[in-house]
Amino acid sequence: MMDQTSLSSKVSNSNVGDANGEPHNGGEQGTLLDREEIKRIMDSDVAINALLAILKQSLLTCEEFTKYVKKKYMFEQENVEELSKQYKHFFTSTSNTSPSLRRCMRQILQFDGKLANVKQSYVTALIKMYEELSSLLLTMTKMRKSIKEKSRRLEKEVSDAIHVSEKAQMRYNSLCQDWDKLRMTDPTKTKLTLRGSKTTKEQEEDLTRKIDAADIEYKQRVDHSTSLRTVFLNKERPQIVSELRDLILEIDTAMTIQLQKYCIWTENLALNVGVTVLPLDPKHSMKSIVLNVTNEKDLYNYLNKYNQNGKESLLSNKSLVPVPYKKHPSMVKDKLVSPHGNSTFSVNNQRNLNPINTNSKDTGGFSSPNTTVVASGNSASKTSLSSSTYIPTSSVYSPNDNNNKYLSQGTSDSATDSPHVSGLGIQVASYAGAATAAVVGLSGSNNTNNNLNTLPSKKYYGNDGNEGAMRTSSFATGSSAYTDDSGRPISHIQHENVIPAGIQNNFKTFGIPLEKLLEYEQDSVPTIVKQCVYVIDTYGLQVEGIYRKSANVLDVGKLKDEIDKDPSNISMILPPKDYTDSDLFVVSSLLKAFFSALPETLIPSSCVPELKVCLSIEDLETRKNYMHGLIYKFPDAQYWTLRTLIFHLKRVMANEAHNRMNLKGLSIIWGPTIVPQNDEDINDINFQIGTMEIIFAVADQAFESEE
Repeated sequence: MMDQTSLSSKVSNSNVGDANGEPHNGGEQGTLLDREEIKRIMDSDVAINALLAILKQSLLTCEEFTKYVKKKYMFEQENVEELSKQYKHFFTSTSNTSPSLRRCMRQILQFDGKLANVKQSYVTALIKMYEELSSLLLTMTKMRKSIKEKSRRLEKEVSDAIHVSEKAQMRYNSLCQDWDKLRMTDPTKTKLTLRGSKTTKEQEEDLTRKIDAADIEYKQRVDHSTSLRTVFLNKERPQIVSELRDLILEIDTAMTIQLQKYCIWTENLALNVGVTVLPLDPKHSMKSIVLNVTNEKDLYNYLNKYNQNGKESLLSNKSLVPVPYKKHPSMVKDKLVSPHGNSTFSVNNQRNLNPINTNSKDTGGFSSPNTTVVASGNSASKTSLSSSTYIPTSSVYSPNDNNNKYLSQGTSDSATDSPHVSGLGIQVASYAGAATAAVVGLSGSNNTNNNLNTLPSKKYYGNDGNEGAMRTSSFATGSSAYTDDSGRPISHIQHENVIPAGIQNNFKTFGIPLEKLLEYEQDSVPTIVKQCVYVIDTYGLQVEGIYRKSANVLDVGKLKDEIDKDPSNISMILPPKDYTDSDLFVVSSLLKAFFSALPETLIPSSCVPELKVCLSIEDLETRKNYMHGLIYKFPDAQYWTLRTLIFHLKRVMANEAHNRMNLKGLSIIWGPTIVPQNDEDINDINFQIGTMEIIFAVADQAFESEE
């Protein structure tokens, strides 16, 4: 078996060369990032946002890979535990005297124990890898958040200082304009004020003092903003850019090493499995063990045991030795002959044409290959038929039978009178899929049918008396057919709330395609959706009528316009400290308005035909499985957004005792909002409501849990 302790050396060696086996230049990455075209980007205002975006992408990659490693090690661990237990419970009674096939099976199953040991080390490595990736993800997420907050704070300080200096400039310019106007007025004109009249000269002196003060303030504000900007551009921003660049390279390098370790461990697993199944000594391989099976020799040894002493008596069964025919001496002397000829079991055709007394003990001549017995109620008839006649039959429900037995009843175009037979037991068997049998005892009767009419086909009645499909059978095959009439197919089948800064004003949030919005936000779920969900989850789950009661249209429209002007205004969604239910109704109405404003419904309209098929399925489990497969095909934007919304609405339903919002109510409200209309009938709201109900039912199966 391959030594798995060589992992560290393999990883170190794998870092020496690139994918093509060529050695890395130690300063290649540094050289690429030090080029002029990259420096120009790093020194620009877009550097921080660009690096934050690529770092977030790396974090998402790390998170996804971590989830996969967790799922895989859990699956492999469960498989190893079951594999190491179950194989021991089979072929436990195998000994050296057992047949070679049984002994070989026992040896082959022991390989499963060896494979379980091989996989155990693989599972241990995956668990360690998961812990390292989780720690890396947590650390990098905290550092990114810290750097982002620091950069936003510094940018805001510079921006506020510049804004204050602009106000000082406007005040200074306004005073200067007033002074120019005053100089152009009549020098002898006076101005009335609260403190009396002032001459033009006095007014000029007042304006001069104000202008001097405004000039000093203006200069101070400009110097302060310029100083802050200089420090930010020359010291703070390069430091932040450098930290972000180092974080990106660090997390990408760490994930690359983990990916290399994953490849090496998987390679070791495959090699060790191969060495276990086919070791260096081929005599101990699985294939060589199977080749040792000698079926013919095992059969020979088993049968040859009966040739041993003391087992000769087993070769002959005395109960099967026939009795020799020997006439009684008295019969030989008198030479008596049978009154019916040579055959004791011949049928007297003349007897079959006349009624027989049911109390008669003579039952000879009853059995005939061309005879069909028909039983119904308390009567029985026997009809002699031609062997070439095709006789259709049907399953008959006898209303006089207390046990509701099914009897096989035959019909024929030609029928003759037949006697009733007393004390005869007839067994009618019907076998199709699940075998059933009914034994009907025919009681004696003195009634005789002179004319036997052709029996029509009967319909099948179930135990509940409902009329079902007809069941037919034929004496030509000797069995009746049974099929299932159900007609139904059988199935085989919280988060962090990040509010984006207003780095791009006038970027609309409402009424644009979901994919475009998420591309701008660099997220899997729109920020406005997460923020509204957070507010309702935190403050509104127990508010009566949430999502049913509407807010003031003007308040919702005003908040919507503010968010469209600047995405950072999403922070306005948070309710005030003294919030009321009306504030929460504004948030719930805003969330509904966002989905209503989408150019296309959250569930794509292209899914309408498949939604119709899903709703037409009667079996609940099959319908849920179909919807699961349909949701799985949604684009990422629709899938993750629908997941967030549905789990939120399920939390709303969980508080039904307080908010009075149940499954039906939420389906009526949200169905027309996120489900496309029925293309055949746009007024068919039941189509949208039914779709919402099945989505709620399949949510835990179709979406990954938020826990």
